[in-house]
Amino acid sequence: MSGLSDSPSIYGVKRPTLRRDASRNARRILDAGREALRENPHASAEDIAKAAGLGIATLYRRFPTRDDLVRGVIWDIFATDVAPALARAEGERDPRTGLRIAFQAVMRTSAHERIDFPVGMTLEIAQSFLGPTSRLIQRGQEQGLLRPDLDPEKDTLRLLLMLLSVLPTFSHQSGGWNRYLELVMEALTLTPMEPLPPAEPIIDPFKHA
Repeated sequence: MSGLSDSPSIYGVKRPTLRRDASRNARRILDAGREALRENPHASAEDIAKAAGLGIATLYRRFPTRDDLVRGVIWDIFATDVAPALARAEGERDPRTGLRIAFQAVMRTSAHERIDFPVGMTLEIAQSFLGPTSRLIQRGQEQGLLRPDLDPEKDTLRLLLMLLSVLPTFSHQSGGWNRYLELVMEALTLTPMEPLPPAEPIIDPFKHA
């Protein structure tokens, strides 16, 4: 998904419609940023501009700060690697299958990109994953397939963060995180012996990143 043209909602920076050369430059910057941050989450804007074969002034015209650039990379990763899987997940007849597809997509992508969270992450970006996933949980509850005491609004982000927390314990090529995804899926679908404690409001975990 090229998605570079004109959407301030993707990159969080309000810009007019990009000329063709500006669009190409943005694509080069995002590709270079994705590669650089995969190797070093603290790569500088100068390093990324150099890797893209562009001057730092060109980078800053599109991404005024390094934070804007990192958020742009995260949005690009989401748009190309996660969003298509979410669309497929929501189309699944069995919401449990859809929920597994959704979590697998973000886990697989996070493991491959190796960008430490919460580097570049915002609650707005996370919500793009949480909305479809919460709807899948609601469907599962309505169909009697998922435990009724889940709070789709408050529990989904915490479930995601729980799963992401295991990634640093695996090598880059490992798919060992699937074991813990299956444990979580079983916990969501088993008939509970006791109701869960109340779900508390979400405190933005990314605001100090």
